This record gives sequence, C-alpha cells and structure tokens, in this order.
Amino acid sequence: MSFWGSMFGGSNPTLNAAKTQAGQVAGFGTTKGEGLTTAAGNFFSDLMSGDSSKTAKLLAPQIKAQQDQAQQAKNTSAQFANRSGGTNARNQTIDDKTRANFGTMVSDLTGKAAGQAAQMGQSLLDTGISALKDQVNFSQQQMDNWSNSIFGQGMSSGAGFLEASAMGA
Repeated sequence: MSFWGSMFGGSNPTLNAAKTQAGQVAGFGTTKGEGLTTAAGNFFSDLMSGDSSKTAKLLAPQIKAQQDQAQQAKNTSAQFANRSGGTNARNQTIDDKTRANFGTMVSDLTGKAAGQAAQMGQSLLDTGISALKDQVNFSQQQMDNWSNSIFGQGMSSGAGFLEASAMGA
C-alpha cells in the first residue's frame, strides 16, 4: 500500500485479503454444505420410501459384498461338508442370515449415514454463513476506513458545505 493510497483511500491490504478469503470460505462452506445436506436428505428419503429398487440401488455395493460372502460360504459347504441333507439346510440358513443382514444394514445405515452427512452439511452451512457475516463486517470496516481517510473526510466536508449552501440559497 502506498502512502497516498493509505492517506486518500483508507486502503488496508490485510483487510482486503481477509475480506476476499472470507468470501471464498463462505462460498465453499455454503456450496459444500448445501450439497451434503441435499445428498443426505435424498439418501434418507430413498431409504425411507419403502421402494426396494431405490434401497437396492443405494446399497448395491454392500448387498453385493454380502451376497458374495454367502456364496463363498455355500461353496465351502458344498466342497467340504458331507453330502447329506444337512448341507441343504445349512445353505438355506446362510440365505436366511444374509437376508437378515440386509435388514439390519438398512436400519443401521438409515440413522447413522444420513445423520452424519446431514450434520456435516449443517456444520458447513453454519461455517459458510459465519464467513459471509465476516465478509460483510470486513466490507463495513473497509467503508469506515474510506470515510475516515483524509480523502473521505474531505469528500464529506465538501458534500456538507454544498448541502448547507444549497439550503441557504
């Protein structure tokens, strides 16, 4: 900042940089927060919709992993167990446990994942709003600096003189 810039414009490079950075944080926080909050809301809504196709789409990787584990258990049973009727019963039990695991997984994920994403989204929205308020305060401080500078005081005095002259005429 030059001497003349400081004297006539009330310039403060630290304030200018802080104002810009606060704006960037505000933009990031609100954009990311809105995205996460929307994603969490959609996730929660889809899980709670009762639409099995939406649930299957959301949880496809986890469902696939459990199905692969169940198939591996059946393969192991077929290769190493005796060939009696017990093998079929054991394989049926594997399927029953897999279905029960799906239900448990949906219940657990509904509350935990959506809640955590919503909390993160809300936190980022709060951060963005706070940074936006900081940016407004920095802008106000910058306006105060300008109006308190020599140039700003001169402009105010000149405007006051012109106003007084016009009213007296």
